[in-house]
Parts: sequence; structure tokens; C-alpha cells
Amino acid sequence: MDEAERCNRLGYIAYGRLMACGTPEELINNCGLTTWVATGEDIAALADPLSATSGISMVTRFGNALHVSGPDASALEAAIAPYRLRQGIRWAQSRPELEDLFIHLMGQARDNFEPRHASS
Repeated sequence: MDEAERCNRLGYIAYGRLMACGTPEELINNCGLTTWVATGEDIAALADPLSATSGISMVTRFGNALHVSGPDASALEAAIAPYRLRQGIRWAQSRPELEDLFIHLMGQARDNFEPRHASS
């Protein structure tokens, strides 16, 4: 994604479908995600419990940090509130990155090889 940040325009394509298109700035501004970054001791141990928490749509590990994101800022803040009280963990609200958007979009993409339901 480092190279993508230097591009004038980007398009995210999954399974032959254009998921999003625009400048890096437009994509991030229009992604609809709120992101918090957690850093600290044994941060990897938080990934699974956070992923299972209502109000959190994705948790992604970036080195020694977790990006915790969701489309509803209030629900996300409520979901992480108990975790923000833990000693040794620092939380900061952050602007989503192109990588966050990519992971979010891929989670919404429908694989061409998925079996289709009778109603599809």
C-alpha cells in the first residue's frame, strides 16, 4: 500500500467488480470507517476478543499495533471502552489508512466461485 499512497487515482477491484475508485484522499474520506489504534504490551492477545465484540467490524494487526475499525463511530467507541481501561495499552483515534479500506472492502467482496443461493 505504500506505493498506492503515491498514486493519483486508485481503484480497488475484487472478483472483477470495482469496489471503490478515487484519489487516495477521496477514498479515505469517503470510506465511512472510524479507526482506533491500540499499542502496548501483549497487543496480539486483544485481537480475538475485539474481533468478537459487537460494534467492531475489523481488527487488523500492523506490526506492534492493532487497527480497530467500524462504520459507526459511537458503536465502535462503546465497544472499545472496556479495553481502554486496561493497563499497558494505549489507544488513539486515527484516520483510516488505505490498508484499512482494502481489508474492509475485501470483507465485503463476493467471490465469483461462492455457491449462489437459489434467490440470487
